Amino acid sequence: MKGVLLLLFSFVVSLSVSAQRTIAMRNIWTRPQVYVLFQGYTIAFTIKDIDKALQLLYETGDTTFGNTCGLDTSGTYKIDLFPGLKMEYRNRVQWILQKGVGAFLLTAGHAYIEDARHRPVRSVICDLKPPSMGGDAVYILFTDPRNEQLLFAGAMSADMYNKDLGID
Repeated sequence: MKGVLLLLFSFVVSLSVSAQRTIAMRNIWTRPQVYVLFQGYTIAFTIKDIDKALQLLYETGDTTFGNTCGLDTSGTYKIDLFPGLKMEYRNRVQWILQKGVGAFLLTAGHAYIEDARHRPVRSVICDLKPPSMGGDAVYILFTDPRNEQLLFAGAMSADMYNKDLGID
């Protein structure tokens, strides 16, 4: 009986650990235009990457966000986001990044991240939470491997999980 319980316990622990993985951030060769401020971290994205991710999401049949973010590439945008998905968004870009493509871009490594002391974060730990019953969105937490502090929380369509940006 103890052996069966031990086997069952090790199976449950292995499932929860398998949802975590470390993702290396890639170099962004163009100047980022969108800066997301999240609990002391600054996460920078390019508008080109955001639009490409929105096009991929649109191709999966999700027309919620449209196929472009509508931002001018000559501008610089600073956006505040907070943990949890029940916040009131003041603009469309907050909603797009937290519930649409921000988590996808981070899982693809297409972001530049700095901590509160302006040191670059070269990799993140991605922790996928299982989708809720009847939902197709996966809630993802990203943490800094140096101090295990939350640096981004967002949702991503399950259909986007194995998509490739094709930008590299």
